[in-house]
Amino acid sequence: MSKQWDYIIVGAGSAGCVMAERLSADGTSQVLVLEAGGENDSFWVTLPKGVAKLVKRPEHMWAYHVAQPRDPGANDPGAGEVWIRGKGLGGSSSINGMIWSRGEPADYDAWEREAGATGWNGASMTQAFLELEDHKAGPSAMRGSGGLVRVDPACFKYPLAERMIEAGEAQGLRRVDDLNAVSGPRVGYYSHNIRNGRRDSSARTYLAAARKRPNVTVLTGAMAERIVFDGTRAVGIDVTVDGRPLRLDCKGEIVVSAGAMESPLLLQRSGIGDRDRLAAAGIPLVAHSPDVGERMIEHLSLSMPFRLDRGKGTNRSFFGIGAALAMLRYLLRGDGVLATGPFEIGAFDNVAHPDGRTDAQFYLGGYTFKVGDDKDPVPLDKIDPLPGVTIYGQLLRLTSESSVRASGPDAADAPQILHNFLSTEHDRRSAVALVRAMRAYVRSGPLADMVGEELVPGAQVESDEDVLAMFRRLSSCGLHAIRSCRMGGDRDAVVDPRLRVNGVQGLRVADCSVMPWHVTGNTNAPAMAVGLRGAKLMLEDRAARA
Repeated sequence: MSKQWDYIIVGAGSAGCVMAERLSADGTSQVLVLEAGGENDSFWVTLPKGVAKLVKRPEHMWAYHVAQPRDPGANDPGAGEVWIRGKGLGGSSSINGMIWSRGEPADYDAWEREAGATGWNGASMTQAFLELEDHKAGPSAMRGSGGLVRVDPACFKYPLAERMIEAGEAQGLRRVDDLNAVSGPRVGYYSHNIRNGRRDSSARTYLAAARKRPNVTVLTGAMAERIVFDGTRAVGIDVTVDGRPLRLDCKGEIVVSAGAMESPLLLQRSGIGDRDRLAAAGIPLVAHSPDVGERMIEHLSLSMPFRLDRGKGTNRSFFGIGAALAMLRYLLRGDGVLATGPFEIGAFDNVAHPDGRTDAQFYLGGYTFKVGDDKDPVPLDKIDPLPGVTIYGQLLRLTSESSVRASGPDAADAPQILHNFLSTEHDRRSAVALVRAMRAYVRSGPLADMVGEELVPGAQVESDEDVLAMFRRLSSCGLHAIRSCRMGGDRDAVVDPRLRVNGVQGLRVADCSVMPWHVTGNTNAPAMAVGLRGAKLMLEDRAARA
C-alpha cells in the first residue's frame, strides 16, 4: 500500500460504489476503496426478506445512540433511540428495504433554486436515474434501460395488496404502475432494486463491475481515522486496519462517501468544522466550516399495526410450514414473499405542507410486528402470527434540524448526535395530520370491513394533544438523514455544487450528507445518483486541468 493513488474513496456505500466504477472506467486511474465493514456476502444479505436477520448483527450495521428530547420544555433527554446504518460493502443498500424511490423532480429543482446547488435540478437528476436503471418494465421517458441496477416493479402481488391500493384510490390517490413516473398523490406497488429474487445493492452492481478492473483495489476492515493535509491540501488518509495504523497517500483527490453520520465525523476529526467545537474536542483546526455536522434533517416515521378480521395477509409465510414453503419456493423459483422487501404497497400524498406538494409517504404490508406492553412494536424479527395489516408513515419535509458532532480526535470516540424532531410548529401539526391520514387510509374502501382493532396507538388516543404525545414517544428516525455536509452556493456551505469541500483542496464529499434539502422518498436511489453525477463532475474537472 505504499503507492500513491489517483483516487481514494472512503466508504463503499450507495454513492461510493458508483463513484468507484465511474472513476476507474478509464482503466488507468488507480482507485482505492476503503470500507470499515466486511464483504457483506452472506445469504441473508442477498435474500430480500433477509433484512430482518441483518438489523441486529453488528457485522452488518452501525448502531448510533441518539439523544432524543421528549419534552422540549423540560430538561429531560428521554430514553433516546438507536439509529442504524449499513456496514460493509454496499453500505445501507445491503441492509435496507430495497425500495427504488427517486423522490420528485421538484425536490431537486428546489436544491438548485433555494440552496444554490447549481446544476442539481430535476432534469439532471432524472438523467442520472435513467443511467443507473435497468428497468424490468422496459425503457420509457421516465424509466432507464441498460444500467447496472435492476429495477423490478411489483415483485410480489396478493389479494390483500390489491385491496390496499383500492383503499388508497378511495382516499383520492391516483393508481399508477410506476410510483417514480409521476408526482403528487398516488398509490401503487413499490419498485425494488432486486434482480432475479436477489438484492441488487450498489456492491453487487457498480462495485462488482469496478472490481473486475486491475486498477481498482478494495480494502475492507479499514476504519478511516483522519484525512492528512499538507497545509490545506488533502494528500492522504490515516486508517486503522485490523488494529494496525496505516497511512495511504493520494496524488489526486480523496472522496468521502461514508454517509450522513460518518462523513461529517471524518471531516471534523480531520480538522474541518466549527473551530470552537473542534477545540473542545481536542482537534486541531484545518478549515473553519461551522455547518459540518449541523443542520441535519431526516424523515420521521410511525408504524401503525391493525388486526385483520377478514381476508388473508402474509403473516403465515413467516411461521412453521408456511415459512418452510415460502423458503422452498424462493430456493426453487426465486420468487414469492421472500423475494421482495418488507412492504409491497406505497403511497404518496400531502397531509400538512401549505404548498400542497408531497410531504408524506406510506408503506403497507399484510402482516404486523408484535406489540409490547408499552405499545411500541418490537424489532423487525418478531412478526405477529395473527393476521394483520401495517401502515407505516413517514413525514418527508420536516423543518426541525439535528446535529452530529465528533467528541474527540479518534474514530473510537463516540459521536454526539442530537435530533430535535418536532421542535417546530409545522412539524408538530404534520405529525398529527399524518396519524389521522393513516387511520383514514386503513378505514377506507375495501379495507374498511376487513380491518379490525387498531393495535398502535389504539382508538382511545384521539385528541391532538394525545396524538402528538404518542407520536413523540413511538416515532423513530426514518433512516434517511441528509444535509450534515450541506451542498450550496453560500459561504457556510460545507461543499460547493461540484462537491468540493470548501476551505481545502483535493477533497470532496459524495453521499446523502451533501443533499441540501429533502427528498420526498427513500434515499438509496438518490444517493447513487449523487455518486454518478459526482464522478462526472470530477472527471470533467480532471479533463479541464489536463
